[in-house]
Amino acid sequence: MAVENKYINADIVAGKKAVAAFVQGAELFVAMTTFETAAADDDGSVYRLFKSVNPHYIPVKIDVTNDAITSGTDWDLGLYLPSKDGVDGAVINKDIFADGMDLSSAHLRTAALDGLVTVDAASSLKRIYEHAGDTLATRELGYDIALTANAVGSAIGTITVVAYFVYGG
Repeated sequence: MAVENKYINADIVAGKKAVAAFVQGAELFVAMTTFETAAADDDGSVYRLFKSVNPHYIPVKIDVTNDAITSGTDWDLGLYLPSKDGVDGAVINKDIFADGMDLSSAHLRTAALDGLVTVDAASSLKRIYEHAGDTLATRELGYDIALTANAVGSAIGTITVVAYFVYGG
């Protein structure tokens, strides 16, 4: 077997312009929010965390921390169309990033849940619009990132989400 010493990015090898995030690094964008659930919230509730996220952002890490929420055993993290004219945007894929997160136990910052747990290695460099199933030509101007509570729980709880992105334009 030969010793390799080469660029792994196909654009660089072909002499093309490459996305900075893939070869030299890019500025990190961080979005963060904290909110409270209520004991009276219903299963199926959608908590829109971040509005109209840039479609060219690449999610690199999303941390979910929470108080213990009794019976809050099934939470998803995914994409929705933004609300327009007072009408909530439709779901694109409610669990594209995380499916079935269990918030019934507390998760501190040192043991945060992985909000990108369902994103495999082959999809880890995808832009938001690609995760949404869109192309450069069909992308939206922005996408909402939301938690969907399939089993919201029966207690009040605080949830904090910190999302890290790089620009992949």
